[in-house]
Amino acid sequence: MGFFKDLFGGSDESDELKKQQKLFETLSDMNAGGCTTDEMPNGIGEFGLEPTNPIPTNTPYGSILYLGGLRAPDGTVVNNKRLGSVGADNIKKPIDKYLITHKNGNELAIIYISPYQAINSKKSPAGLDQVSPLL
Repeated sequence: MGFFKDLFGGSDESDELKKQQKLFETLSDMNAGGCTTDEMPNGIGEFGLEPTNPIPTNTPYGSILYLGGLRAPDGTVVNNKRLGSVGADNIKKPIDKYLITHKNGNELAIIYISPYQAINSKKSPAGLDQVSPLL
């Protein structure tokens, strides 16, 4: 028996946590047949900087991990803002578009991420570095 169950008589896992786990499992299953390399095999153009060559990540959670590991050329943590979804003829699923800014407010890049792939890329677009040990 878990501590919280003993203390409060409830379950160890909240309904919300169970929903999040189910969502993660569903998204991971959807992505199982996706890209398994750091770069999309059918990508066209500059990696991560063109919607036709998005950064592969595994689920929106993987995108969060990827974005959290991005750094400016000076090593500074960057900010990101999701600008919406776009499509590309050579990529089957929606692509997320993000504005990447330095903490001083300067715009560094607009990047494109495909969160419906089998793995999280460890590669970074030109002008940015990727330092996350969690990818």
